[in-house]
Amino acid sequence: MSSPFIRSAVTAKTALMRAAGRPGMKKGGSTSLNGDARNDLIKKVLFDAPARPPVRLSSEDMARHETIERAWKLVRQQHKQEQAAGLARKFEMMRKANAELEATSPLLFKHSQTKERNAVFPRQLRTLTDTPPKQIWNYREATKA
Repeated sequence: MSSPFIRSAVTAKTALMRAAGRPGMKKGGSTSLNGDARNDLIKKVLFDAPARPPVRLSSEDMARHETIERAWKLVRQQHKQEQAAGLARKFEMMRKANAELEATSPLLFKHSQTKERNAVFPRQLRTLTDTPPKQIWNYREATKA
């Protein structure tokens, strides 16, 4: 499977070649765009790069590479587990808060669980995100009030 960069480079190359015309179509002169030989040179520099030889790693380098890959996968797995554990803790605290609210005041619990039917999305509802808010809560000003 090729990368998007390679596909876009190939697409750009074919577009330039179409714009330049096919070799032999013009009589005399250059076959490049607008008859300028510099365009041929630019196309050669940009698109006719020599093929790179495949990277060959020694057995020691391959062992190092595989060790680093396994370590990176382990770090990613640990981050995912930490995130899942944090979400589970938050959910459990939310469940406990709901249970306490239900025991304390059933009327408030009922109102907290009902959805407003005529909510206008951007103004009254906030989408769930993992990003911090734009304005951070100021503890000092909150305690003054």
